[in-house]
Amino acid sequence: MDTGTGWSRDLLYQLVDNVREYSIFATKPDGEIVSWNPGGEKIFGYTGDEIIGQKCDILFTPDDNAKNEPDRERSVARQKGWASDERWHMRKDGSRFFASGIMTPLVDENGELTGFAKICRDLTDRVNLQHQLEEHESSVEEKISERTKQLSEKNQQLHIEVVDRKQREEMRVDILRKIVRTQEDERKRIAREIHDHIGQQMTVMKLRLRALGTLCKDTPLAAKHIADLEAVANQIDADVDFLAWELRPSVLDDLGLAPAVDKFVDDWSRHFNIPAEFRLVDWNGTLLAPEIEINLYRIAQEALNNVCKHAEAKNASVILEQRDDLVRLIVEDDGRGFDVDSTFEVSGDDRGMGLLGMKERAELLGGNIEIESAPGRGTTVFARVPSRHENL
Repeated sequence: MDTGTGWSRDLLYQLVDNVREYSIFATKPDGEIVSWNPGGEKIFGYTGDEIIGQKCDILFTPDDNAKNEPDRERSVARQKGWASDERWHMRKDGSRFFASGIMTPLVDENGELTGFAKICRDLTDRVNLQHQLEEHESSVEEKISERTKQLSEKNQQLHIEVVDRKQREEMRVDILRKIVRTQEDERKRIAREIHDHIGQQMTVMKLRLRALGTLCKDTPLAAKHIADLEAVANQIDADVDFLAWELRPSVLDDLGLAPAVDKFVDDWSRHFNIPAEFRLVDWNGTLLAPEIEINLYRIAQEALNNVCKHAEAKNASVILEQRDDLVRLIVEDDGRGFDVDSTFEVSGDDRGMGLLGMKERAELLGGNIEIESAPGRGTTVFARVPSRHENL
């Protein structure tokens, strides 16, 4: 048994002497160091000859010594059977390092306290790394905070710009709406004056020419001239009626969009001698808000006028459709077509101005215009606006 005990003690001594990463030392009950391993020399800087015989207080910082931390640690170890700590310690050269340690009491076979044993490990690299990580995180947080502040300021600036742009757009739309209303009021006034004054005068002139023709029926040459004048008067009267109708169709106010467009397509077809048809799809007959009706009517009017001015078409068609809370107006022709992008880019071009006018009218109603065309392939105008039935 004794041999075995001695062999175990020798093995323990070898183990302690070969540990380099941990400081392992023993003290008397009062803290005087009585044993010191090579790991202690590596970590604290003291050789065994230098440290043995001194109190372990030398390994603590002045602040901890002022708070009697060495005595407190021994007291805790004695009471609990162990004491652990993580604290700053002092090396021989006066530098500090952070260590994790555990102290246990040593007792003899009678249970009497003979001293303490302590194992320490240098955690300075870990602490420094942790500090670096904390500093890095702090730096990252500062950068994030600064970037967040910059983004917040940028977002605020963008918000102001968006609000300003929205206000300008609302002002533009409001001005455009007032212009359209003013135009329609002026069209209505001019149409009424044309009908009441020029129309009446044309009627009087035709009646007088007819009476004059009766008086001159025995004079063939004069009768022929009068008949020719009467034909010209009839054409002028028809042109005046069509002009008044273009300016403001009374049927639009009386019956609504569909009958007005239907009549306009029919009159337009006869006036310009271009076959055209009008179709309704899923139309429920409900009157739309006046602003929607007049603007869609003007879009149809402008689209057909572009057909007679530019398309050289043989046929045209107009479709009115209600679907999914939208009103769709489609105007098609089989004419020569055109390059849409270049036409919009040409400033002052008659067709381009007409297309822009249609686009503005659709946007005024919260809708849009799409135009499909290509040289030699005809043109299709799609207008889509929300279907509303109350006054705007």
